[in-house]
Amino acid sequence: MMGFFRQQSKINVIYKNGVKDRISPALLGTLISSKQVDQFERSSGWVRVGIDAVRASGSGVFIGSERRMA
Repeated sequence: MMGFFRQQSKINVIYKNGVKDRISPALLGTLISSKQVDQFERSSGWVRVGIDAVRASGSGVFIGSERRMA
């Protein structure tokens, strides 16, 4: 019965307009794609969208130098 009362984890974000919020993890990708989020918090610290590494949302296109050897 304890699981019923457990809160879903939320992610701290700062929108482009400076407003702080706590959102569900499922919403983060959408907000990043639509360029509404400036920063979000990971367990390792704050991530600045467009500056720090952020996982792509299934675009299938890799932009960067190839590091694998054929």
